[in-house]
Amino acid sequence: MRDQSEFRENRLLEALPDEVLKRLLPSMENVVLPPGEILFEFGENLTHIYFPNRNTVVSLICRSDECVDVEVGLCGNEGAVGISGLFGSATASQQNLVQVPGTASRIDMKSATAEFRFGGPLQDLLLRFFNDLFAQVAQTALCNRIHTDEERLARWLLLSHDRIETHELPLPGELLAKLLGRPATAVSVTTGVLKTAGVIDYNGSELTIKNREQLEQIACSCYWSTKRQLLNVVNPTKSN
Repeated sequence: MRDQSEFRENRLLEALPDEVLKRLLPSMENVVLPPGEILFEFGENLTHIYFPNRNTVVSLICRSDECVDVEVGLCGNEGAVGISGLFGSATASQQNLVQVPGTASRIDMKSATAEFRFGGPLQDLLLRFFNDLFAQVAQTALCNRIHTDEERLARWLLLSHDRIETHELPLPGELLAKLLGRPATAVSVTTGVLKTAGVIDYNGSELTIKNREQLEQIACSCYWSTKRQLLNVVNPTKSN
């Protein structure tokens, strides 16, 4: 019998009772998520639900008719990617891009849907996470409208840093432009401001957080609002 512990790095899976995870195990597999991999492209069929493990971050990206890409949310081991397939969406309305590479557990959509419709712990956890994700997307929309590029970048770096165990993030300039929804020239100015302030170091492909406390001072209030919501997603203590 497969060991359940290998699927417990994700907080949603960690919170599932043993009997529920046991039912899902035959349909689950561990996968490697390389940097920049697209789990779902715009309009692509939602075939699986991915549960990122520790130190893995996936960005949710929207695209305008003018082909401008902007990140609207991110997901680490607190949540799951592809869950709109459980609510009747056959295809992805967002691009799901691996921002920080790592690993994940995934389950095919048919098996996930059957367990979800059964009701119980999996449905409850995913609905709670979906509520958190909706709040995060709404907060990001507000942030993109009223806050400066420096505040937004600080918020994004903190949210990413909360999900990983290192101060270094693989961050090519093209990806950073997507995350901020800004042209490369504007991104260079923004990273330059934070670099001059001694908060980060950035070489165009890898970003290092040098002073988290100062980064928290620069970040807008949206970071704290999103973090408070994140803490309410799941109680990692499962009930058997």
